[in-house]
Formats: sequence, C-alpha cells, structure tokens
Amino acid sequence: MNRIILLVFILAISLKVAGQYTPGTAPVQYEKGYIYLKDGSVLKGKYLYSSSLDKVRVISGKNSWIFNSGDVEKISVKRPLLSFEENTGFDASPGTTVPVPVWFSLMEIGVLAGNDDNNRPAPLVFGASLNRRIWKNLSAGAGIGAEFLNETYMPVTANLMYRLRQSRFTPFAMLQSGYQIPIEESRTVYYRVVPDYIYSSVIWPGPWPSYNSEMKAKGGLLLNPTVGFLMQNHSGFGMSLAFGYRFHRLRYTAENDYRIDVDYNRLSLKLGFIFN
Repeated sequence: MNRIILLVFILAISLKVAGQYTPGTAPVQYEKGYIYLKDGSVLKGKYLYSSSLDKVRVISGKNSWIFNSGDVEKISVKRPLLSFEENTGFDASPGTTVPVPVWFSLMEIGVLAGNDDNNRPAPLVFGASLNRRIWKNLSAGAGIGAEFLNETYMPVTANLMYRLRQSRFTPFAMLQSGYQIPIEESRTVYYRVVPDYIYSSVIWPGPWPSYNSEMKAKGGLLLNPTVGFLMQNHSGFGMSLAFGYRFHRLRYTAENDYRIDVDYNRLSLKLGFIFN
C-alpha cells in the first residue's frame, strides 16, 4: 500500500513539472551593461526588454526598476567617463592600445629640489623637446629650456625615452644630457679665492691671501635620468609626471686664471604635456 502511495505522489510531481515546460522555449537571459536614462542618471546592472519592447526591466544590486523604453537614452557595455576623462579626452578603460607616435613634442615644467641650506632650494625649470620614435617604444629627440639657478641658463639637451607598453597609461624612463648655456651675467661672488700658483705649492711661506672675486658663468654639463608615468589619448594629447636625479657642473672664471666648478645634485620633479 505504501508503494502505491509513493508511486502516485511521484507521478503527480512529474505531471506538474511537465505542465510547466513548454517545448521550444529558452530560459530568460538578462544582458549586462550601463543604462543611460534621459534624466541624466546611469545605472549599472542587468536589463531585459519586454516582448513588445516598450518596457525594460533593470536590476542593479538589490534594486529593480521597470522603465518605459522612451525613458532610456542608450545602453552601452562601456562605463561612463569620469569628469576628468570628459574634460581631457582620456579613457582609462583597461586594454586600450595607443601606439607610440612617430613624432611628438614634450613640454615640461618642474623644480630641482634641494635641502633648505641651499641658496635656491627649489629653482624652477622649463623645457621643450621634439622627439621621434626610433625603435618600437624607444624615442629620441632634442630640446631646449630655461632654468633659474643662481643665474638663468638655457639647457640644450639630447633625450632618450622608453615607454614600458603601448597603452593610454604607461610607466616610462627618460634620460636627458646636454650643456647649460648662461644667458645672463653672473650674480655669483666667491670669497677667499686662492690663486692656483699658491694652492698648488707644497709649501707657501707667506700668509694666505684672500680675495673677493666676481665670477663669470661659463655653463656646464648636465645629466638627468628620470622615471614616471604617462597618460595619452587617441587625439594626440598626453600628460606625464616624472621624478629623477639631476646632476650638473657649472664653471665660473675670473681674472688671473681663477676658475671654480660648482656641482649640483638635486631631485627633479616635472609635469609634462605631450602633443603629436
């Protein structure tokens, strides 16, 4: 008797499930995306249109809405741009490739940071260069600029830049080397300058003389390796932020063959703008 009751129960369940199944129908499939409404709001989630296409159901997290199709401006798989991206044209979506341009110009503004004991702890520097891709992600170029040290100098440089990858956002490394050309009279005065013929003597029998000497700036060599990050869009505009080590040696001369070399060792911080 118990077996008969069990068989009847299983048969009833089977008939109920069979009645709910319609041959040829498929389970409902929701699509994922960003739903842009005409009131300016954007919903991220799953959506499904009704069979008549006049309604759309949106599920976002634990919330669910039903909108008229006329209230929906568009549906996209791409996320909305942030305010920064809208203003600059950047799109930080992953996987976006931006080839290294054949020609591009780089304009930079920054400081050469030193300690507080320096006469000029953080002088301003400006630079502009024209660069060309020479191999894959490697570019080379030349540039000029203006640097406000004890005197104003115009650096003339040769540049090498390597981008780690071809994308909108990429790390990069750069090397600048060249020569500092003074473009104004020296404001440097050195005290107690000892003549070479005295300094080079093993024994000097007389008192050590002291002088106040106005020096003439002659410029000098510079070397500036940097690393940083670069962002660029398809319209040809980009921005960079770089930091590195700056070394330059400036030479000063005066009467009677006086000469002195002044070495600078600074941290360089630069903000760049790229155009191509």
